[in-house]
Amino acid sequence: MSNRSIRLDELQNTQSAGHSPSAAVHYRHVESDSLHTARLSNKRAVHKGRTMMHSLLALLALLMCVLFPQQGLAHSAVVESSPSQNEVLEQSPQQIKIRFNEDIQRAYYSIQLMDSSGKVIQPIQAQIDEKDGTVLKADVPMKLAGDIYNISWKAVSGDGHPVQGGIVFQVGDGAGKDVNDTDIRISDKPVNPMLVVMRWLQYAGQAMLLGALCLTLFLLPQRLRTGENTGWMMSGRYRWFVIAGSVIALAALLIQLPLRIAWDADVPLSGTGAEVMTTLQGTVFGKVWLLQMIFTLLGIAGLLIMQLRNLSAQVRKIIGMASFGLLIAALLAKAFDGHAYAEPYAGIAIAADFIHLLSALVWSGALLALALFLPKIAGLYHGEERRNVYWSIVRRFSWWAIVSVAALLVTGIYGSLVYLPELNSLFTTAYGLTLLGKILLFLIMAAFAGMNYVKGRKQEEELGKDLIWEVLTGFVILVLAAILVHLSPMGGSLVKVKPEQITAQTQQIEGYDVSLKVTPLEMGSNDFIVTVKDAKGQPVDVEQIEVTMTHMDMAMAPAQFTMNSADAQNGVYQKKSMISMNGRWQIDMHILTKKLDSMDVQFTIKVG
Repeated sequence: MSNRSIRLDELQNTQSAGHSPSAAVHYRHVESDSLHTARLSNKRAVHKGRTMMHSLLALLALLMCVLFPQQGLAHSAVVESSPSQNEVLEQSPQQIKIRFNEDIQRAYYSIQLMDSSGKVIQPIQAQIDEKDGTVLKADVPMKLAGDIYNISWKAVSGDGHPVQGGIVFQVGDGAGKDVNDTDIRISDKPVNPMLVVMRWLQYAGQAMLLGALCLTLFLLPQRLRTGENTGWMMSGRYRWFVIAGSVIALAALLIQLPLRIAWDADVPLSGTGAEVMTTLQGTVFGKVWLLQMIFTLLGIAGLLIMQLRNLSAQVRKIIGMASFGLLIAALLAKAFDGHAYAEPYAGIAIAADFIHLLSALVWSGALLALALFLPKIAGLYHGEERRNVYWSIVRRFSWWAIVSVAALLVTGIYGSLVYLPELNSLFTTAYGLTLLGKILLFLIMAAFAGMNYVKGRKQEEELGKDLIWEVLTGFVILVLAAILVHLSPMGGSLVKVKPEQITAQTQQIEGYDVSLKVTPLEMGSNDFIVTVKDAKGQPVDVEQIEVTMTHMDMAMAPAQFTMNSADAQNGVYQKKSMISMNGRWQIDMHILTKKLDSMDVQFTIKVG
């Protein structure tokens, strides 16, 4: 029964009992006051709805800016070079020129030239073309003798990761040598484990700061955010929580700088001091690191000011919202230094990466804040009032958790589709297995969240240890997230296949059977073995086989080489060539037989 019905019944009872008409007037005034209060409540609800709408529009505007940046960059890959891969030159080249599919970062690039024995030819000076940031070049001041040479290059790609590769070419007759005689080394650069640890600590510290703000700004009922009800916020436990999060986040950011310089510049930690300005000015990481440090410092300053006792509720809220926005800006800046920044549709990838990280940190941080402070806040009340306060906070968090889970699910699926070259990579590569572990832990964390949501609906028993397990699972997920930042999605398979286990591919075309076998099918020097047989299964004499290799996952210049009778033995044609990157390669062959029959055949191989 409503309050209005109760008052009308009371009014009728009063009149029947012979009370004066003034009593009826009094009840009408009470009823009027109740309606006035209801109208004020509706106005507040409308105002709150408008505020939420304005916030959503502001967030949408921010995302639109992110979704459509000026340009999108991809992983640095060679699209053209002079000399080109496997090119045979009659004379020594005067210049080495390598063109990438994007502007490479103007720091920590090099070109090294080695002969077939691995000896470094007189050091040459690499430079980025002043008019074209995609070109890395170096003059060759000496005349190269007939030999097989390897150009070993290094650069920092658009996503901030060091990349390297090799280009093999021949001068003259190569002094009777072939590609197998060159010292070719191409490998992914290992990451210092401390860099991963610092990235995780940065995430953990930022989660604590965001959790502290979420609790005070959004999870507490309105009446607990003002006046004497905010006393717990000035207590030692909350203050130390904020200080601990601040110290962890800032220390992790500071330590990351020399570690990252050592990784990018390939120098020892003792020599990173001289490279600080080069990193801050010439790399994406340097600029992003500086922005993260500024935004994090300002956000922490706001959090500390919020704890002053003489602040009004409105001022405290404004400062808190500003701090929350600054900490979010720090996360947005981080999204520009990673795999997302190197995608062809960089804006969408950056937005997804940012939303994914923000959802994970807010969920984990708010959980930790609830586990630490919810009993203390609810402990200020007793009986039914304690129960109402406790579960009102839990219900508010449940909606945040639902939104976070949805965001993590959508952006996680998007990231898996974008970054993994194929489904099989999820089970065979370091990146895929780490991502798989993160997905499984996410499901476990979501299960804990579901259990707590059910408890919140029933309101029979408080959350207790289940909340702690959910918190721990969330912070383990952040460890895996930190590892993923430094793993390459295009990294080689952890499952090594022995050369004899690699079966040849065979295609039938124009009455011939053409077989291709590539071994060991990994980055570096590989044997390409081709067999051509007629309809009777007899080997066919071939005049020439022109082979063109095109990378199917990245925009790279095709590599070419030719087989002829000199490469044949017992009807099998074999030649060494270089594979410069993992991924899928399209192999196109134009075959000319001794009888002048010609045919074109196409194969697909998967490296790594």
